[in-house]
Amino acid sequence: MTITSNQQDAFIRRLAAAASYFCCLIAFYIDIGQDMGAKYFMPILVPVIAALILMQYATRVSIFSRAALPNLLTSLGWSMTFPLLYAWTYNTGWYQSKICFDFVIGTAAFVLMMSIESVLSRLGHVKISSFFMALLNFAGLAIPFIQWVYYCLFWHCLTPASLMALYLTNYNESIDFIQSNLGLFPTLLIIAGFALFIYLAYRAHLHFARLTEDYEASALRLSTLGLLTFLALWAHSFYLPQTSFAELWEDVTTYVTQTQEYSTGHDERFNSLIIDAENTLAAKAPGTVILIIGESASRNYMKAYTPEFPFENTPWLSEKLSSNAPGFIRYTNAYSSWSQTVPVLQRALTEQSQYNGKEFFESASIIDVAKKAGYETWWFSNQGRYGQYDSAITLVAKTADHATWTDDSYTFTDKYDEALLPYLHQLDPSKNNFIVLHIMGSHIYYNNRYPASFDKFQTLEEDSRATSTPSYANSILYTDYVVSQIFDYAQKHLNLQAMVYFSDHGENLEISHNPDVFSFDMVRIPFWVYISPQYQEAMPRHTAALYEHQHRYFTNDMLYDTICGLLNAPSSRYNPEQDFASFTYSFNRETLTTMLGQHKLTEDVDGAPEENIPE
Repeated sequence: MTITSNQQDAFIRRLAAAASYFCCLIAFYIDIGQDMGAKYFMPILVPVIAALILMQYATRVSIFSRAALPNLLTSLGWSMTFPLLYAWTYNTGWYQSKICFDFVIGTAAFVLMMSIESVLSRLGHVKISSFFMALLNFAGLAIPFIQWVYYCLFWHCLTPASLMALYLTNYNESIDFIQSNLGLFPTLLIIAGFALFIYLAYRAHLHFARLTEDYEASALRLSTLGLLTFLALWAHSFYLPQTSFAELWEDVTTYVTQTQEYSTGHDERFNSLIIDAENTLAAKAPGTVILIIGESASRNYMKAYTPEFPFENTPWLSEKLSSNAPGFIRYTNAYSSWSQTVPVLQRALTEQSQYNGKEFFESASIIDVAKKAGYETWWFSNQGRYGQYDSAITLVAKTADHATWTDDSYTFTDKYDEALLPYLHQLDPSKNNFIVLHIMGSHIYYNNRYPASFDKFQTLEEDSRATSTPSYANSILYTDYVVSQIFDYAQKHLNLQAMVYFSDHGENLEISHNPDVFSFDMVRIPFWVYISPQYQEAMPRHTAALYEHQHRYFTNDMLYDTICGLLNAPSSRYNPEQDFASFTYSFNRETLTTMLGQHKLTEDVDGAPEENIPE
């Protein structure tokens, strides 16, 4: 077989282009400090270059031509995005094997799209196939694009925590996120950019078709396209689950799968919970106990906790505390265990905590304890059930005797928290009732969380009402009102014995509560307790401990044990050292952590002194 000089020249050009592609990407990884390592890139050197040479031969289109540009961009998006953003975020290396997998998948995507396009361009309907390929490029760049947008918003690469939030987010919450972090005009610019990209990609694909329409497709070239398509699909099936992004996604889906096991073993856990019902609070002081779960409330921006805060946004709570109203106890050094709702509440509501190594799906809940302690249990929520699967919160809520959502769907409610008040009329005051109320509180957008009558503190014209400090203060003001209404009704009509309020996490008014850009105001939370005169008489030791701990440090993942103590319902699933309502509580600022152990509370330079620590 004689090889002509033109064929030799074509082979050399294809080899040079393939080698340049390979070497430039390896040099890029080395330059950003993310070298994939010779033991990873040397074994794929020959297969990758061979595939790129064959691709150019079969399609008659060069790697670096205008016609190949949209497919090349898709390839580079997968090959470069995560390693680069990880290096910029942490200034350290990612796993070498993961970088290799990203490289292989990006290259395989390039080969696959070029092969598909070459076949489509020979079937006619050039405009339709060109538009299809432009949409395919757009879809292929969706995940790299999401990573870039996230980085530009928070200067941090995506992590399992941020992906978890995306996974459990519903449509309406996504809209709120986009509006609060991007704004309308930048969002419209991005949409316009998408449209421009699709149009330019479409034009490039038309050029691809023009380059190839004059050539007859030989059997050898078609066979090569078939082989390349098969190999590219095989590479995707084998390597895609091992890429950087897929590993993060696997962490999230594994968590969700494990979470769903909560329901499977619930009956067994419930039956194993042995509580002496004759000595519980329900037996000694019958009545109602209420737990209110706040949302995104930071004690930094509440007048009752921070006197220097310029807005009088807690008039009811401040009055109760300043007048020394009997039974009201404020805790000044409470923190959340994380800065997002689901990870926090799956721990606050169950045995699982930062300190005991227990898994959520193996844990009893406060609902289980209340039932065994002699209460009829109620769950009323003004938050949606979240996402594709039931979240850990919903799984716990559904074990209550009665569980109701103001919007009983997987949506993000637009109702104000006072919509919960009528549900209290369902309760029989002659029974022992344990009620959980999950409010919207100060969830961003802040100005969507209160009616016009509570728009007391005005935002400056140059600031956004959605995320301004005055709007946040208004949302706290409204929460203060709603909580006061709950308290007043329960005290008058439900024989209220105890009431607990805490927030899931705090808030940074500039960047919300994203764990990837952590600051301590995201985890400084309000936490207070009311205990009735009857409670104080029936439970004098618990009462004394609750008062003595006003300035002790506490994280809300220990709420389960504290509720066990408050109800006087110890069991084999109770740790007295985590019970804030007991003198056996053994934690202090030096031993407590937040962000699931990533930060010690001693790192909070604004932390207040701790008092009444036992010797």
